Amino acid sequence: MGHNITAVIGTPAVVARVVDAAGCPAPTDLKFGLQIAPLGHQQIDQLTQLQPGERFDGFVYLSAGLQNALIDAIDQGTLVYLETDYFGGTGSQAAAVLSDGSVVMQASMPVSREQARREDPINSALRALGIEAATGEDEFDTIGLRRFRDLESLGVEWDDD
Repeated sequence: MGHNITAVIGTPAVVARVVDAAGCPAPTDLKFGLQIAPLGHQQIDQLTQLQPGERFDGFVYLSAGLQNALIDAIDQGTLVYLETDYFGGTGSQAAAVLSDGSVVMQASMPVSREQARREDPINSALRALGIEAATGEDEFDTIGLRRFRDLESLGVEWDDD
């Protein structure tokens, strides 16, 4: 099975500001009082006003334009931006932590078949939100991200146009 999402995670107040700015589908509640909202092509286009600029190395969608738009949208607060692209246990991931107007962390992991590790980008980013891995799990599993396999599972509808 695959896992391919682009999304933001944060407190309901912070995620609501991104949802408003990007026109995201309604966010989904996660554990620990956090929410996740998907960023499909339409939401990214709306945030960047079709001017994304150069993408950051190791990211599929995160660019200077998108990063700045997210920082502007959240104002004060902390937000995790994440990307996954896995199929059959092989794939890549990337994450950024945006907090109080700046980039706190930005990391990517190239295509790999390794088991999840504490220092993987998404696990590291989730710790910035205060997520502590449950015994025998990583932060990704602890917060319940494995249940979202694609953007459709987060409410993104694709236009057939």
